[in-house]
Amino acid sequence: MESSSIAGETVLPRPVEALPVLALSPAVRKLADKLIENFTMGEPAALALAQAVVDPSGARRAVESPERLRVPGGVILAIRSDVWARNIIPDPRNPRIGPSRRHPASNLIGTGESTRFRPLPESIAAPGRRPELVQRLANQEHLAWAAQLAKEYVLDHNDWRESLRHQGVMTEVWLAATTFQHDDGTAAVTVPVTVEGSSRVTCAHDLLDLRSADVPYIRDAAKLRAHIRKLNEAIATAGDPAQVDPKDAVTVRCERLPALLLVGFEPHDGTTADFGVAVKSLVALRHVDYPKPWGEAAENEALADAVVDEIERRKLITPAKADWLRGALTPDQAKAAGFNDDPSVRAAAIVRLFAERDQSIHAAVRIAITGQSTRKNITTKLLLDVASSLVMRSVSEDDSRKRERMRKYLKSAFPGELAKDWEATFRATGDLAQAALEEVAKGEPGVATRELAARSAYPLVISGQLTGDRGSKNNDQPDRRHPGEVIDRMRSTTHGVHQLKQTLLDSAAGRRTRKVDDTGQVLQNDDGRDILVTDADLRRTFPPAGEGPSLTPAPRNAAEILGNALHDLATSIQAVEGAVKVVEAVRGDDGTRAIDSLGADRADCEAWRNVLQDILFKLPVWQQRSIQRHGISTEDPDILNVGLDDEELDDGFDGDQQTDEDDSSEEDLA
Repeated sequence: MESSSIAGETVLPRPVEALPVLALSPAVRKLADKLIENFTMGEPAALALAQAVVDPSGARRAVESPERLRVPGGVILAIRSDVWARNIIPDPRNPRIGPSRRHPASNLIGTGESTRFRPLPESIAAPGRRPELVQRLANQEHLAWAAQLAKEYVLDHNDWRESLRHQGVMTEVWLAATTFQHDDGTAAVTVPVTVEGSSRVTCAHDLLDLRSADVPYIRDAAKLRAHIRKLNEAIATAGDPAQVDPKDAVTVRCERLPALLLVGFEPHDGTTADFGVAVKSLVALRHVDYPKPWGEAAENEALADAVVDEIERRKLITPAKADWLRGALTPDQAKAAGFNDDPSVRAAAIVRLFAERDQSIHAAVRIAITGQSTRKNITTKLLLDVASSLVMRSVSEDDSRKRERMRKYLKSAFPGELAKDWEATFRATGDLAQAALEEVAKGEPGVATRELAARSAYPLVISGQLTGDRGSKNNDQPDRRHPGEVIDRMRSTTHGVHQLKQTLLDSAAGRRTRKVDDTGQVLQNDDGRDILVTDADLRRTFPPAGEGPSLTPAPRNAAEILGNALHDLATSIQAVEGAVKVVEAVRGDDGTRAIDSLGADRADCEAWRNVLQDILFKLPVWQQRSIQRHGISTEDPDILNVGLDDEELDDGFDGDQQTDEDDSSEEDLA
């Protein structure tokens, strides 16, 4: 008798049973007609589902009382039935592989087998409100390539083959009739496709030695009928089910599986939701844990696509702009279509879209996310996390480990300040920086500095020159702020604006960011080499507000001596703040704060208050002097015209004072 040892337990295989005889054509036709009549389904879709069903007569009875599955925006209608594994396919665009997809915006398409084609687009609802999906392909090979990538991922990360060998598929898969349309003129084909990815069907096809991508083109009822007859004869010859050839037993268990056929959609009154949106909602809301959770990265990828799809569906952006935002256009295609080919500009546009306060856009974002997530609160952090998934699609790095580091750091690189009003424009870097400098000079960093921050986050993080918290081991970071907090601090100072501007100029020139002084001049070392920016350097140069200037080890002029003195002042003020907390932490016998009942000496308090009041009077004056000193006149034509060195910098970036001569590289963006 077959047995399998799984997790230390002996699992008895499911007994082998003879397979039902394949339904005759008239029975299949009757079920197809019933689907067309009851659910206004197109004939190819109805016929594809009917051909997949094991028992058409039982399915016809189920059509009379379909299950009703609630989703945001309406109700999906479904019927349960066993289906033939050889007449369905797993989703070739499995949501699990979202983070590993390489999009045209990265310029990696065509550079290797994993990027031979662009990713398949999201399937969409069929026209005429039919309960079907439509998937566009370049050609048959495009489908085969996508299906193979999905299969490799499933077998590496969520392999169900050992279970299926002995038990078969035990819980239903969700199927929707999907029409594959080919750009090369090949006739369209319709086949039931699992809408939740379905690792189980992928593994079942592997055990059946069946290539999933061939199913839409090779379905043959006569061959399937002969194949079933041969298997049943083998079972009958064996006599005892336990004596059936193990290979035949595995095949029999995988030939049919339970399914939930999604056959209709009833939208709520006034909603614009369609069948495609409803199916995505169903998958996202009810995808069970036991296959394996998608993970945060895959979830954010799906949510990001859903947001852009919903905004496009509401005609708030053009299809061309939607493709640009999704990363479906190469840089050259983006430029030809009238969009900016700079990934930094695209990043800012994406962030602005997700944090948009316009009610029509915000409503679309809200509907798309709540339709696929059970989160109760759509926070700024959630929106920026999801936006970063789209931004990542421009990254040309193909090393998966480095990409995940980039993804992690990019999620925290967009300041929360970006949730406020600003606009993602296409203006030149110099013009944007000039506007930002004017805002800072007035002491009112606003819309221009926010856009500058949104654009600069991408090149700083992707180059590894600004990273997230790397823990305590071998860490030279002066603080543990998120990258977005560092950038937010930079945008509020003249020096920081110059540095953000230089980041964009260097990125556009294909080089790493060089360090500048507080007038925007590129700094050089004693050898005349430009100094590259590092994460630690940015954190020291732009410390958290309240910490004062960075400490200069050997001050040589009044500015450096003053900076050290202000640093000491900041340290002292922080010490005072800490001391006050210690005082307030003292508790009396009744558990209340002792200072509230006992107080402090009157003379001491008066002396301390006089000192603090004197300081409070001085601080606004010092602040105004700084604004006057560092304010930038719009009449100064040279401030924003810092020339770029013709010499290209190397890719290395180790050490605090990196130069274009340095060949070393920081380990995996660490």
